[in-house]
Amino acid sequence: MATATVPLCQHRMDNAKLCRCPAMRGKRYCYSHQRQHAQGATKNAERTRQSWFESLPLDDAASVQRALRQVMQRLLSGQVDHRKAGQMLYKLQTASVNLRSAA
Repeated sequence: MATATVPLCQHRMDNAKLCRCPAMRGKRYCYSHQRQHAQGATKNAERTRQSWFESLPLDDAASVQRALRQVMQRLLSGQVDHRKAGQMLYKLQTASVNLRSAA
């Protein structure tokens, strides 16, 4: 009687060894590592989606106004949460005050 081969989890532990638990059907990882990788991918996607604000140059009043409009649009569409939007709006307020005092 032949033994069935079961695919094993391909997750590498901190010591570089494989997990070796049975993988989920059609997946590369066991149940817990599949969830862990999915959560990590979700966090990376969220970080990438919200990093647009950090790259905006706030050199003049028009750029601050554009950034303000983008924050408001993303807040209303649900692309950014209220806490993060509040942080962005505070940074925009600080940039606006700095622009006024520099002029």
